[in-house]
Amino acid sequence: MLSILTARLQQKHRTTAYPTAEPILPDRLRGRPTIDGSKCGDGCDACTRVCPTQAIKAQGKSTSIDLGRCLFCAECAQVCPAGAVAFTTEYRLAARRRDDLVVSSDPYRLAEALDAQSRRLFGRSLKLRQVSAGGCNACEADLN
Repeated sequence: MLSILTARLQQKHRTTAYPTAEPILPDRLRGRPTIDGSKCGDGCDACTRVCPTQAIKAQGKSTSIDLGRCLFCAECAQVCPAGAVAFTTEYRLAARRRDDLVVSSDPYRLAEALDAQSRRLFGRSLKLRQVSAGGCNACEADLN
């Protein structure tokens, strides 16, 4: 235990320059998924069957992915015969409402910055809640 604490003390303070500078992301990053329902064949439900969390809903030509349930495992992209599901490198996934976490063919709606009144009202008291739905917490350990 003492060796772990010593190693952490020797690492000093580590942080990133985000949001003033774009973060350096790995090539293998699976960011926000995109889905093109027009590529889906009639009756094809390969992606919905393989999804471990049932995050994908297909109704005719309308297909959507619920990011609140998605583990970003990319099983759906691998089994899709038409290539309708793909993962981008877009890491900005913030949303203010639960409904905004559903990705479809429509453009994805990101949460906007706080307005001046909300910023003045909350000041520095605003706390963000982070939910990790499948990670090993190595990133948090490395940054802390």
